[in-house]
Amino acid sequence: MRSAIRLLVKHGIEALKPQSVETKAVVVGNQYVAKPSKTAWRRPAVSKRVANVLRKQAIQDGTYGSFDINSGVGWDPMWDLALKPNQYQVTRFGGIQPAKKTSRQRNREDRAKKLEASLETRLEKMEEYYTEREESRVQEKGFEAMFKRVNKGGVGR
Repeated sequence: MRSAIRLLVKHGIEALKPQSVETKAVVVGNQYVAKPSKTAWRRPAVSKRVANVLRKQAIQDGTYGSFDINSGVGWDPMWDLALKPNQYQVTRFGGIQPAKKTSRQRNREDRAKKLEASLETRLEKMEEYYTEREESRVQEKGFEAMFKRVNKGGVGR
C-alpha cells in the first residue's frame, strides 16, 4: 500500500490509468527492419483493487475529498473517474448495466399485478363456473332427449 500511495503522490490520476507506450522500430542497416514500431498498453501503476482499498480506507478515516501530498493521506474525488470509468461517463455502449437476474425475478412485479387482477374477478368466475356446471347436469326430460343420449353412448347418464 505504501508504494501505491507513493505512486499516487508522484503521478496523481495518471497512476490509475493504463498508459499507451510506443516502441520504435529497430532498423538494421538501411533497409532491414528487425522489429516494426508498435503501440502497446501498459497496465496502471496502481491496480484497481489496491485503489479501492485506499479509497475505502479514506472513507472510513473521514479523509475522502482531499489528498495531502506531504503525508499521502486521503482520496481525491477526481480519481474516481479513472477508477470506475464506465460508471461516470456514458459511452456509445452505455454505462454499467444492472444485473440481468433470472426470468422469475425480472417478471415478479408483472406476475403479482396479474395475480391481483385475477383475484378481483375470482368470485364472478367461480359463480359462472358453478352455474354452467349445474346447467350441464340438468338433463332434458322426454323421449327425444333420452334417444339422443342413447345414440351418444350415455345410456343412463
